[in-house]
Amino acid sequence: MSGPSSFKELKHYIRQDLRWVGGHPYRSFISRYLFEPGFRFIVWLRITRYFFLKGKAWFLLFLLARFRYKHLEYKFSFDISFQAQIGPGLSIAHYGYIIVSSNTKIGANCSLKPGVVFGKKLTRQTGGAVVGDNVEFGVGSKVVGDVTIGSNVIVGANAVIVKDIPDNCVVAGVPAKVIRFLNTGDN
Repeated sequence: MSGPSSFKELKHYIRQDLRWVGGHPYRSFISRYLFEPGFRFIVWLRITRYFFLKGKAWFLLFLLARFRYKHLEYKFSFDISFQAQIGPGLSIAHYGYIIVSSNTKIGANCSLKPGVVFGKKLTRQTGGAVVGDNVEFGVGSKVVGDVTIGSNVIVGANAVIVKDIPDNCVVAGVPAKVIRFLNTGDN
């Protein structure tokens, strides 16, 4: 889950991101890139992370990618660290204020809405939130501190998560509490 280490993996990550936002892997790449700011930002997030992981030999390309990435961060009010470990299938529904700190680990198929914040509880905190696969964050939801959020979770709008969340549930409230468990169909 550290990020794409080869060009083939980079293409896989971007293809999964496109599929998660509802596009055909080849036909709609250009239209999604041109007309959906969240997807355009994700593409540059992936490219910047790719060159960051490649090391010093790719430093110039990393600087160029990071310049474009920073431009899009300011333009769309995103503050998502390229050092955060984000799995394939990321979706940003609308542009608007979104913060993801560098210590955050997010699994595959995650959906972020405007106002989502992954922050630290203390200034000197070294760890970050760990998020499982297939998690959807509602508008304005916050994740504070070193918490673990399981897979297949729906986080309600304006929920504030300060404690660990189990798999297969819906959480809401301040502080966030499980309000319903999802039927996974395993029974």
